[in-house]
Amino acid sequence: MNAARTRPSPLCELSQVIRPFLRGNVSRCAAGNVYGMLLSLVGEWKRAAHAGVRLAFAYAAKANSPSPLPKTATVLRKLTRFKYGVAAKQAVAGSAPDYVETLCGLSFLCWIDSDDEHGTCAQMGAPRLEARVHEAISTPERITRSGVVCLGMSDDAIDDVSVVEEPKGAWCQLIPTPTGTIELPVWVDHVGSIDSRWQRFDLRLPATVGRLSLAASDFVPIVDPRRSSRAPQ
Repeated sequence: MNAARTRPSPLCELSQVIRPFLRGNVSRCAAGNVYGMLLSLVGEWKRAAHAGVRLAFAYAAKANSPSPLPKTATVLRKLTRFKYGVAAKQAVAGSAPDYVETLCGLSFLCWIDSDDEHGTCAQMGAPRLEARVHEAISTPERITRSGVVCLGMSDDAIDDVSVVEEPKGAWCQLIPTPTGTIELPVWVDHVGSIDSRWQRFDLRLPATVGRLSLAASDFVPIVDPRRSSRAPQ
């Protein structure tokens, strides 16, 4: 199983797509956002297509930095409260300032394990996410997508995605643990908040790739919480 290396643009890598009252300690790009980025990479529109895939992460350690965490920038944007069919409300109380946090200068490894996929693609016998990512990187001309590949909001474009056989350098592993100090979304509800799911993690101190050891517990399963209440989308 190879790792896919992603190198977002140097100015703004990941905007928090959760509304301010739900924001947690998003000091690393979240599994839910990376899953969405991978779907965009392979030209997949339905989030339930590869439910059950498992992802693991390691982040490039910053040289000569006292902290392994990336720098965070805060951007002031306009928040539109009423988008559709409420022009009168929009004119009076529709827009408000909103603060969006972005991660800067972030480069990470993402391991993809499709063995336990149970989404719509697996049910139809179609290629799973791991195979589709390989195809998208090796033969991008075969992929049909709308817009650029981004991580977070549409203006946070990805610089480079590649398959890495033997990563080099020092990396910090993101380890799932119930007592972790970092809370990240593993599924994001883009309409409201009822289906958003969070998980706790810890960041393992930097180690060279040769010393990285991935256990089954290091992977984060992408589970669609909507399956229990209504048909997947």
